[in-house]
Amino acid sequence: MEGIMPEEPPQWLENEVSNGFRVWHILFLGCSGILSLVIMICCCFRFRIPRTKQEIEADFQRRKITKKFKKKLANIQNSEMDDMDLRKALERVRQEFLEDAAENGKFGEEKKLLENELNSNVQAALDSLKK
Repeated sequence: MEGIMPEEPPQWLENEVSNGFRVWHILFLGCSGILSLVIMICCCFRFRIPRTKQEIEADFQRRKITKKFKKKLANIQNSEMDDMDLRKALERVRQEFLEDAAENGKFGEEKKLLENELNSNVQAALDSLKK
């Protein structure tokens, strides 16, 4: 049984540094402090992650659509907002957009293209909200 005896820790780890703290206490506190700092920095700041050009352009389009949607929502009266949900708001914004397009003289094939583009943009907005 003498071969199973644990080794003695190095003596310098047990030296008292200040106020009863030993060297290994100071090392542990320092390492845990540094680790905590790194974790806080990584959580608080978004680091730029390389993305493809398509992802960057898609994000730009989403932001642009969101800005337009917020502007249109701001025009809706407060009394109408009580019974409004996302789908109703999207439909209302879609109708206003199509009316604006008709007033500006965009008819026929252009109107169909606008409707298709708007439908795809609305669907993209709904998909991003689901995530």
